[in-house]
Amino acid sequence: MSSNKLRGVGDMFKMENIDKGLKTNTKYTDKTWKLYINRLLGLFFIFVICFTGVILGNERSRAQLPNDISTEILEIAEVFQKEKINVQEWKLYGRKNVYKIRDLVTFQKEVNRLKQSMGHLSWNVMEEEDQWKAVGTHYNDILKQEETLQLITTHTNSSQSSYLLYEVTGYGWEKPVATEIINNFHSNLTNISHEDFEIFSCMTGDFSAKIEGGLQNTTNILLDAFSAQIVEEIQEDTFVSVSAYTDAWNNVLPTHQGKMNLQIGLRTQGMGDKTTVIVGTPIITVEY
Repeated sequence: MSSNKLRGVGDMFKMENIDKGLKTNTKYTDKTWKLYINRLLGLFFIFVICFTGVILGNERSRAQLPNDISTEILEIAEVFQKEKINVQEWKLYGRKNVYKIRDLVTFQKEVNRLKQSMGHLSWNVMEEEDQWKAVGTHYNDILKQEETLQLITTHTNSSQSSYLLYEVTGYGWEKPVATEIINNFHSNLTNISHEDFEIFSCMTGDFSAKIEGGLQNTTNILLDAFSAQIVEEIQEDTFVSVSAYTDAWNNVLPTHQGKMNLQIGLRTQGMGDKTTVIVGTPIITVEY
């Protein structure tokens, strides 16, 4: 075989080897590229899952915030703390009318339903001539919280009316404890009835510092803190009572002088004595 033929055969083998090498490299490159794409897709899906988890977690956190369910009592507490008013106790009330009670049998049926819904309460039922009343109570030692649920039916020869009143009372103010009580309050309202309740909030406190400008000046400071305008006012030497309106809260009651959703009461026994402060929305629900 001539040298030219040998050289030609050698060139053919070189070309085949180059071609095989190119195919091998191409296959290797394809596998590497697919692996790279798969890794990118995997990282992308992990990112999407994590990001979705963060978003859902934030939504759940926001849903659990007490501000979403009862902002008024928290805002009152903030004002008390800002003005250095010592919180003695605070209350949340839920009230609704009950229209399905027609007689003693339907009253007793509703009492039995409430006993099942709120099984942790201790019950006392009174059936008198002009009133039927069922009262469930409970005291939580851990939270230092009192809880009362009342079903009351008053009746005359011509008509009768029934309503539910659910009340919780907290003592002092520790925000983590208050948050739990507030959440429990709204959860229990749902257990009691899926219908809407009227919500009332009230806080009582005191301070012993000397009042510059008297009770009226303190009242004005509190009104400013709630961005409220006076609707009605009663002033005495040792007592001030104000009904007011603030745009901050939606719960509103009508009066002859205009709508209102805030009441402030201050009382002092004399020089040097403590001054009691009560703030309620839309009205004060305790005696002062």
